[in-house]
Order: sequence, then structure tokens, then C-alpha cells
Amino acid sequence: MSVKNSGGNNVLPFKRAIPRTAPEKTAEAELMELLITYDHLIALLRDTCDEGLDNLADNIVGSVVRCRAALASGMDAHAGRKMEQEMRAGLHEFPRILRSLLPGMGPRLGESMERKLGIRFSGYE
Repeated sequence: MSVKNSGGNNVLPFKRAIPRTAPEKTAEAELMELLITYDHLIALLRDTCDEGLDNLADNIVGSVVRCRAALASGMDAHAGRKMEQEMRAGLHEFPRILRSLLPGMGPRLGESMERKLGIRFSGYE
């Protein structure tokens, strides 16, 4: 294995690998991932046996149903991105909603749900 070295030094030339970037996810793919998170969130809310949180879960179910219906009927890229942003904003605002519903327990409940879901609500914007 001989490599021609024309630089006058003893360093072998190496080709640099071009870093590959993952292709951007479509809005539909992002929404499907968000819907899984929402499904788990709804299940956690139902497990609390709190009427206020049960009502919150009902509202979230309505949003999830509308999102799934829009995905099933097909949507253009702009509408998909807009819906994705709305669903992300809902997750981002979730701790604030918990604090308003349960002033004493809301923050701890939010942190507990983050651990159980394996997410950070603040990471959704």
C-alpha cells in the first residue's frame, strides 16, 4: 500500500469525511411523534383521579383527535408545520397550566410527568 506523498513530509494524506446531516423530518413525522407523547400524557393525567386534570385531559384529547383527523385527510406542508407548532406550544405551556390548576402541587406533578415521559416540556417551542 503505497501512497504518493508530494508534500515533502511524512504525513499521510487522509480524505476528510463530509459530515452528513439527517434529512429534515416532515411535519407529518413530527406530528406522529408528538401524538405519541400526547397519548402518554393523557394516560398519566387520567391516572391522577383529579377532576380538574381529567377535564384538562378531555381538552387535550380534543386537540389530539383534530390533529389525527387532519393527518388522515392530508394536509399541505404549511398547514402541517402550523399544526406542529401548535402541538409543540401546548406541551411547552403544560407546566404553566398545571401550576394554575394545582398551585401547590402543579410544579412537582409537572416534573414527575417529565420524568415518566422522558421529556422536558421546556424543550418544546
